[in-house]
Amino acid sequence: MASVNDPPSPLLVHLRLQDGWDNAIERLRVLRDEHPERLRRADSYGSLYAGARAAMVFDVVASHRRDYQKVVLPTVQRFRSQWPDLTLAELATGNPSSGFGLPAERWTTIIGVAAGFDRYRTDRSELLDASDDDVVTHWAAAVEPVRLTQRLDPYVGSVSGIGVALFAYARMRSGADAPKPDRRVRDHLKHLEFPTPAGEGALLLVGEAAAEEVGIHRLELDQLLW
Repeated sequence: MASVNDPPSPLLVHLRLQDGWDNAIERLRVLRDEHPERLRRADSYGSLYAGARAAMVFDVVASHRRDYQKVVLPTVQRFRSQWPDLTLAELATGNPSSGFGLPAERWTTIIGVAAGFDRYRTDRSELLDASDDDVVTHWAAAVEPVRLTQRLDPYVGSVSGIGVALFAYARMRSGADAPKPDRRVRDHLKHLEFPTPAGEGALLLVGEAAAEEVGIHRLELDQLLW
């Protein structure tokens, strides 16, 4: 999050040219002030899966176009109960490789993401003995420059089934400061009358500029829009 004394980013300068930007920002400020409890949820967001990063990968991939509260969370809880000590390296071997109501292509993505994290560890000498927590945190920070073009990340973003939104979600759960450009965020920003052009990348940039304008973290914006 930028300091109040920092000049606005080029992104924010550009988006301030959008019709209705100031009014949308004012509505967002009201929402921020009325729901401080939502902002606080961001404090522990990246640590939810501390010591259970295989379950994190399962959550990220299983969340694709499914009701998170009613479907995904109960499924993740069953996964964690059945595989409480599973590591990323073990998940990368394909065990488990089916079940929990997910189609085969989702499991292919899960295993591919776990394998990507494991390769990220082995490709960096400083991470060879690192915990899964440290590996995903390191990765989440390193891929910030390619957050809009996830295919340029050869480890996680390039895995089939991972788009801009799931890439952002994986980074968020790994400790990065980011919003998830999904339908929920789009609908809420549209309700506040922000510009919501087609494309997850465009939505991500709108969210980043809005968070900067009101002085909150990007992840706080994401949680504010629940």
